[in-house]
Amino acid sequence: MNKKVLAIVLALGVVASIGYFGTNFVLADEENPMHQTLISRIAQKFNLSETDVEAVFESVRDERQEEMKTEREEKLSQAVSDGVLTEAQKQALLSKMEEHMGERQQNKEGLQAWFSEQGIDETKLRDYLGPVGRGEGRGMGMPR
Repeated sequence: MNKKVLAIVLALGVVASIGYFGTNFVLADEENPMHQTLISRIAQKFNLSETDVEAVFESVRDERQEEMKTEREEKLSQAVSDGVLTEAQKQALLSKMEEHMGERQQNKEGLQAWFSEQGIDETKLRDYLGPVGRGEGRGMGMPR
C-alpha cells in the first residue's frame, strides 16, 4: 500500500476514533496545541504536508458534526412519534440549537478579540487556567 494512502487511512482512523469518543477532545478547537501537535507529528511521521493532514481532520470533524446533527434530528423525530414533542416544537428546538451554536462561535470569536485587544496571549494562559473560553460551565477558564 502506498505510504501516503496508509498515512491518510491511519490519520482518518485516529481522527474517527477521537470524533467517536468526543469531538471536544482535539477537533473542536483548531487553536488547541494538542491539535496542532498531532497534525505536525502525523505529517512528519508519514512525510505529508501539514495542510493535507489538517484538511483530513477538518473533513472528519465536519462529517462527525453532520452525523451528530442527523442523529439528533432522528431522536427528536422519535420524540415526535412518541408524543413527547409536536413537530412544531421539534423544529423550534432544532432552530434554537442552531442559534445556540452560532452564539457559541460568536462568543469564542469575541473572547479571542478581547484577548487580542488586551495584549493577552491566551495560549500562554492554558498552563495556568486550562483552555480559556471553551465553555464547560466555568466561565473564563475558572478552575474546576
